[in-house]
Amino acid sequence: MMKAAGAMRYLLRVALLAAGVLGPLAAQAHGVWVAQRTGQWALVLGEGPVDDEYQVQAVKSVQGRAADGSSMTVALKPQARNVLVDASPDVAAVALAFEDGYWSQGTDGKWVSGPRSQVPAAKKSGYYMMYTTTVLRPTAGGPAQPFGLPLEIVPLADPLSVKRGERLAVQVLFEGRPLVGAMVRADYIGDTHGKVLKTDAHGRVQVRLGSSGLNVIKANHTRARTDRTEADEDGFSATLAFTLPRPKD
Repeated sequence: MMKAAGAMRYLLRVALLAAGVLGPLAAQAHGVWVAQRTGQWALVLGEGPVDDEYQVQAVKSVQGRAADGSSMTVALKPQARNVLVDASPDVAAVALAFEDGYWSQGTDGKWVSGPRSQVPAAKKSGYYMMYTTTVLRPTAGGPAQPFGLPLEIVPLADPLSVKRGERLAVQVLFEGRPLVGAMVRADYIGDTHGKVLKTDAHGRVQVRLGSSGLNVIKANHTRARTDRTEADEDGFSATLAFTLPRPKD
């Protein structure tokens, strides 16, 4: 039943995109993050609490860091419908890049997978990437060292030391620089339509944690292309994900 449900959600998304009901904004509504699935770390593609299956070829890169910020090797284990993230106990955080690819809107208003060159007289085209920084274990406590992702949410304190309802300071970086006015959702899993926060002049914002377990903070950014041969814009989404530890009895 679960496999059938996952396949149905994937086919529904593709069908809605093809029908023009969804488009790049819906594609950017999705995000990626790393979470526990059946006792193993897995890369999740989803929107809010709903997971989707995906092609393993969409995962373009993975990085790992120890608690002291040093680089660590992280292996990926492709499965039938997702990818497992094989991180040793010394890996405190991972970062992954996921390609959603080109989408174009035809003259009939329908969105199809492909660049402008493959969709005659396309009204609009875009190329979309998703990124995640996921904290797996406690870090050194101070501001985290950025991974260098094109769009990245950097925690300015150890997220695992913050409790539900408390605030966590984060900074949104685009190409290594603070992104002013970036739109940030504090609780992407539990409140996908909640209030959107905006970063300040330093790309920073205070987010209130909405979950005592898995928290996923999400930001989006779009940049227009000068050369629009293949696409009008590049769309980026990034998450900062972490699971708060269970309180000790």
